[in-house]
Amino acid sequence: MSLSFLSRGGSCCQRANRSMLVASMQSGHHNRAPDSANLFYNAIVRSPALMPGSVHSKQWSSSALPIETIKETVKTSLLEEASKRDSSFWDEKMNGINGINGHHSPMHHKKQHSVDIEQRLSEVVDVDTPINKPDPLDEWYLDAARPESQNYVSTMNSFTSSSGKISPRIPEGVAPLNSRINDPFQLSRPDVHDISATIGKDLLGTDHPVLNSAARYFFSSEDGKGKGKQIRPVMVMLLSRALIFHNNEMEVSSSARLAHILKSQRRLAEITEMIHTASLFHDDVIDEADTRRGQPAAHHVFGNKMAILAGDYLLARASISLARLRNVDVVECMSTVIEHLVRGEVLQIKDSRTGVTDMEGYLRKNFYKTASLMANSCKSAALLRGNVTPAVVDAAYCYGKHIGVAFQLIDDALDFEGSAASLGKPALADLNAGLSTAPVLFAAESLGHQLIPAMARKFKEPGDVELALRCIHEADGVNRTKKLATIHAEKAMDAVMGALEPSPFRDSLVHLACRVVDRSS
Repeated sequence: MSLSFLSRGGSCCQRANRSMLVASMQSGHHNRAPDSANLFYNAIVRSPALMPGSVHSKQWSSSALPIETIKETVKTSLLEEASKRDSSFWDEKMNGINGINGHHSPMHHKKQHSVDIEQRLSEVVDVDTPINKPDPLDEWYLDAARPESQNYVSTMNSFTSSSGKISPRIPEGVAPLNSRINDPFQLSRPDVHDISATIGKDLLGTDHPVLNSAARYFFSSEDGKGKGKQIRPVMVMLLSRALIFHNNEMEVSSSARLAHILKSQRRLAEITEMIHTASLFHDDVIDEADTRRGQPAAHHVFGNKMAILAGDYLLARASISLARLRNVDVVECMSTVIEHLVRGEVLQIKDSRTGVTDMEGYLRKNFYKTASLMANSCKSAALLRGNVTPAVVDAAYCYGKHIGVAFQLIDDALDFEGSAASLGKPALADLNAGLSTAPVLFAAESLGHQLIPAMARKFKEPGDVELALRCIHEADGVNRTKKLATIHAEKAMDAVMGALEPSPFRDSLVHLACRVVDRSS
């Protein structure tokens, strides 16, 4: 029986041999052939390499050969031919077995693998690419907080309530604040209520008891004061939850994939709080601060060297946790934050030497020191979510950025209005430390001839602090600072309103922006 007989369809013998051949192919001996055994048969009887006249046809000269011999010869011939890179067994036009789609040759797979590698490499940033990128800074909306601007009075009136309080306007479509439905701190409580305990227990820990105590200083206070407001993890988790609604996946919120994403985002919230706390250790040493969050600053408890090392240790542990998220874009975002923290502190040291700066430079410094962490944390939460558009990622970044700018501006205003008990630090602490913050800088724009000499000597001479307070009052510096904060809070609201679908979590992000401006501590 020759192979040419197999290729001439029609006889019962052929059908019987086909059945036996198919059965042999299904026995699992062929690891290079297609999954379907019928495809093997078709390939054999149609292959020019196995047609009469080929070297293989000589093996079929006798019709008395046992069927097992036939089967083994077919197997051997098939594998020999299929293993050749230039074999006519493979149809190069169809990249399959002689016109059968979906079954690819070894050469095709090698080529495809090479294409896949090149595509992946093209998506990776060249290691030689400079990392100095333009700073993501844009309009600070300063003109709207200056009396000489055309819309200053109208916008100031629109932000001022009947009680005289300056506050953002809630956009249409946002449900009123309800403690059980969309209050940001209540809604995020299940995600962040024990975040400090988790950091202290799971993410920190060394074999050095003093470093252990120092690193956990702000995470283990019994009265809870050391934990601070935790606004950063609240932002990250509210945004993470809002993105679930945005992708209409609330119905599958218990799925393993979504649970993994939320777990990663919660770890991001913990990393954010660790980076922030590390910056507090370093800032308090540089600024020679006496208190932080209503308790002695860490360097007064552990000494300057240990406080610096504790901050470094927190950054190191945050970096390890960040790497374990296995997301290169998120690692780049959060690493940029650490760079910005250093830049901001250098700018502050520079300003403290001269005592003089302008509002643009001051806001740039605040972006580096405060807003960058919030902006990039929110952006990272969106990146971890996946399956979102670049517009949503940008909106997350803008929300965090504008909240961060507003947050620091309100801090500046509260330094002139709050008490030591409410602020967790002495009132007028910035002024007494020689720092010119937003209310002072606004006053200097119109009363510079009086203020700038005092600013240059960092308010060290008798009467300088009193002079600054008079100028701030005359120039309405505190209210102008609040107005600028309110403008940025509304920009944050606009970002999420324009990018996210309606949900209690989106509304809670809007109400969080209001709380940032309306707070008293």
